Amino acid sequence: MKILVPTDLSENAKNALDFAKKYALLHDASITLLYAYYAVYDFAAQAEEIVAAIEEDANKALREEINANADPLYIDYKIVQGTISTSINATVLSGDYDLIIMGTQGASGIKKALIGSNTATVIKESQVPVIAVPAGARFESVKSITVSVELSNEDEKLLKKVTDLTENWDLPYTILHVSQNEDFNKELSFKGLQVHLRDTYPDDEFDFVKIASPDYDTGAQNYLKDQNDTLMVMLSKNKTFFEFLFNKSQSVAFAYHTHVPLLVVK
Repeated sequence: MKILVPTDLSENAKNALDFAKKYALLHDASITLLYAYYAVYDFAAQAEEIVAAIEEDANKALREEINANADPLYIDYKIVQGTISTSINATVLSGDYDLIIMGTQGASGIKKALIGSNTATVIKESQVPVIAVPAGARFESVKSITVSVELSNEDEKLLKKVTDLTENWDLPYTILHVSQNEDFNKELSFKGLQVHLRDTYPDDEFDFVKIASPDYDTGAQNYLKDQNDTLMVMLSKNKTFFEFLFNKSQSVAFAYHTHVPLLVVK
């Protein structure tokens, strides 16, 4: 497994790297740190000097980060010029990365003013799963895995990806469904999903929770108020072009204020 960890060398980014290191140790994975920058200068003559200074400082800081690592992990780094989201997606596509782990802004999660072109955009555009790590979240604090399901055309491949990415943690799973109204067909789907998961993954522990709420975001947030020690998992299904334009992604909206680590599986 290859993990890409974008960094701006902030404390939030270092916290995400610490999370990524512990995750990598469980999955025999390597880590690549990615530092993306966008040089702003007034005259073309300044370009070479400014770029050289930025990259020199970044090289020094990233080498220090790697040299300080005491875990038995392979860690390298890349420095690229460009916007964060574009650089991340281009690096993933060119390097066969399996997972992105990145920090969020703000002590209580991601703030819209800061996330606009960063974590939310990466979650929306990435072709691989993303773990967004809020400030203060610790890998060792995760004691359960909560998987949110819509019960609408659930994709078995996505559920398999969830177990592939999390099973090594050896933690119990909670399958969460937020229901806006009583729906007999979804009730049958929920019961069928219980049977399927328990038959398919007999060695894993599953609990099933259904919450009534006027909207998904409110229901999920109410559930998580007392669940500070979980990893929230959301499944991002393929959408048509018009659905993408006119429907707000639940995973992106939720990311704006999650206080627990968020794994978006695609």
